[in-house]
Amino acid sequence: MYYFKTYPTFDVLGFHFGFSGGHAHAHIDRLLPVLVRALTSLNVMPERTLTTPEEFSQLIDQYKNIAIDGVEVACVRPQDETEQEKHYSGKKKTYAQIPRNLRL
Repeated sequence: MYYFKTYPTFDVLGFHFGFSGGHAHAHIDRLLPVLVRALTSLNVMPERTLTTPEEFSQLIDQYKNIAIDGVEVACVRPQDETEQEKHYSGKKKTYAQIPRNLRL
């Protein structure tokens, strides 16, 4: 569970538990199916394959407590200008402006 909560490298994971990165990887490979079976049998396995808003709505109605974990993943920007236009909305990101008197 620690691995899935923090996603350390296998070397860091091995360091925390006293074995090599290779052994950490082997332990994750061996124990992941056990964790999946346990969570499935307890009916608490997270849903990760929602394809429609209706499926999401059904899950909200089915469960009292829902945790949504969103992660932004960087993508490689195409070098071709026409390909870039397909992936760019034209909107600029807005960030909170720091007042001049508070800047370091």
